[in-house]
Amino acid sequence: MTDKVIEAINSGTLTADNLTHETLREKYKRQPYEYGPEALSRGRGIFDDTDQLDQYLYSYGKMGNEQWEKQFEFSMIDGDTTIIDYGCGQGLSFLNLVCRWSHDDDKTWQDYLKSVILIEPSQIALNRAQAIAQLKFPDATIRTIHKKLEELDNDDLSFDANKVTIHIFSQILDIPLTDNFNLVEFFETITSTIGTHYIHVVSHEVDEMNDQQNILKLYKYIVNKHVHVDDPTDEICLVLKTDPKEPRKVRKIATHMALNTFKTQRNNKSYTAMFACITTY
Repeated sequence: MTDKVIEAINSGTLTADNLTHETLREKYKRQPYEYGPEALSRGRGIFDDTDQLDQYLYSYGKMGNEQWEKQFEFSMIDGDTTIIDYGCGQGLSFLNLVCRWSHDDDKTWQDYLKSVILIEPSQIALNRAQAIAQLKFPDATIRTIHKKLEELDNDDLSFDANKVTIHIFSQILDIPLTDNFNLVEFFETITSTIGTHYIHVVSHEVDEMNDQQNILKLYKYIVNKHVHVDDPTDEICLVLKTDPKEPRKVRKIATHMALNTFKTQRNNKSYTAMFACITTY
């Protein structure tokens, strides 16, 4: 089945100006399944057809948009900026970020954004997210990685040094990760390139699951390791591609930290959001 969103982009019906997080849901949500949440594994499945993408917009798109309404008011873009969306799905969180986030000056994302990296295990979702990112930012480099979070390797995480890197984890850290995945080591790796790293995590409560533990674990680790520390030096030998016997030294300082819990109008579920600003030098 063809992707109606990609068709609309190719035909010019959807443009950079009229495509937002709201129009994506309102124009392309459908209910092809009688029991939508079950067909989507409660929103946590790896989708293999566009029916599931459109059903997700119908079943969870409003929730996905609402969870961005009560986020933190920090200005992030400045100079060369890269956005990395881990578990990007069809690009809904990416759209929420670039459509909602305020700026301190008259410039726009187009003035700052250098590249977008989209990471997603569903190829059909990744194709839509890529088309959306290319439409919104035709002058930026769009890179796609067709993998789960736990499958990423050093080459995947060898990000170019930028003045600003924004890391999005929307509805991804609440999914159970494999036992051999070390979230702390992963965080240290993705923030090891020189520059400013903004970590933005949001997740909703799932019944009968301790799904907030990864967010709380990461928050506590950053506070203990990178806030008001005497020696912020880390040895990084993964993404910098140095010989493990001669690791390069980098220093990290957490300059902003925030943890927030809130509820949306749609339901009575709790949401947890975390924001961190890490300066690596």
